[in-house]
Amino acid sequence: MGLFKDLRFSCKKAIKTKKARPNLYSVKKADDLLNTENNIALVEKIKSLIEPTNRFNYFYLPIIKKFAEFVQDIPLIQHGFFNQQINFLERGLERSSRTLSLCLEYFFPEEVNFSNISDKNTLWIYAIFTAALFLDIGKLAVKYSIKLYENEEKDSLKKWSPHVGAINKVYKYQIDYIKENYDNLEHAITPILARQILNSATNINLEGEGFNWIASDLKVLETWLNLLSGKEDRIPMTSFMSMVPRAEIEIIENSRIDAQVEITDPAGEAFLQWLRKEFLDGKILINEKDAKINITNEKIFISTDIFQEFADKNPSYKHPEVIEKQFIDVAKLYQISISELDQRYRAFGGLSGLGDLNKRYMAVGGLSSGQENKKNSLKRILEGDKNLIYFLITSNTLLQKIINVDSNKIVTKNFNSLNLTT
Repeated sequence: MGLFKDLRFSCKKAIKTKKARPNLYSVKKADDLLNTENNIALVEKIKSLIEPTNRFNYFYLPIIKKFAEFVQDIPLIQHGFFNQQINFLERGLERSSRTLSLCLEYFFPEEVNFSNISDKNTLWIYAIFTAALFLDIGKLAVKYSIKLYENEEKDSLKKWSPHVGAINKVYKYQIDYIKENYDNLEHAITPILARQILNSATNINLEGEGFNWIASDLKVLETWLNLLSGKEDRIPMTSFMSMVPRAEIEIIENSRIDAQVEITDPAGEAFLQWLRKEFLDGKILINEKDAKINITNEKIFISTDIFQEFADKNPSYKHPEVIEKQFIDVAKLYQISISELDQRYRAFGGLSGLGDLNKRYMAVGGLSSGQENKKNSLKRILEGDKNLIYFLITSNTLLQKIINVDSNKIVTKNFNSLNLTT
């Protein structure tokens, strides 16, 4: 009888726990959402780059505010990079801030801000800023289930649909996650929500504002849509828009440092740093005769001979196979967060768990081994996504060399717009 008594007690406790109201979040206005130490610093950084001030106030600040009210305090994923807590708002502001800084550094190295660039380049900067800000919002439609409440006592009113617009006319919301995998829809939905936010922040009847301004130049529109639709392979390395994935890699690298993640792949880390230095010194060439690295329109191919070269020059790391494996492990961190990787792999019918990381990584398009036929002999290569690996291993100096700054930089002293003059 004592056993059944304990069982009844456990059941009652479970039922009581099940009925307990989950955590509810208050719906906030933009000023409250942006009023944190990190967000204030990020907005100020963006403002310092987008000069003159009235250009920032008219074209950028309304979008930042509408974006803030759209994403609220919703966490970007259940666990951020290296278990760090981060939400859509802070990640979007950090990525857009870094993207703007990279564009200034690589394309306009003589400038301190974007006040003296041409009208055409001003449009490009606006497009890359909005793309960087909105890059993740498709997740809200396919990974989250947001319930809306009038107050803490009443039952849920309904589920929030991101396609309707920002959360409003309610006091609280509850965050849950969708179990089904709809990752194939994420990139398709992202540009739709991006245009929706732009339209809510601007006058949709004016050609020189918001989405209409981006769409006024078909090349800018094409590149903007390619990035938001997950087609980074179609973006030239020398494009302004290529700075967005580079900014994402910077964020991940800084997250590793801030989290004080112990280096578990020392040979892979050392190889990556060596590879970057070799690029910087011009000792490793791309797409040249007998080059160990070749890039096509979509893929990058790395000859595994390069790991033997590293081992020969660095006696502390004797085994090329170990160096190669650890380099792949390091590269994984920069492609996709582990929690998302788990979800994507399950869609392929795999098992979750870190033990299957290598198989899961290859299943979603990561680095994989292959062979190429050169002069009637098969040589082992690594094949991977062009943008991921290229952004990971190229140095700042090398990127500066391949960007034709003069062809992209047409300096004008005045900014002219349908709605704003300086």
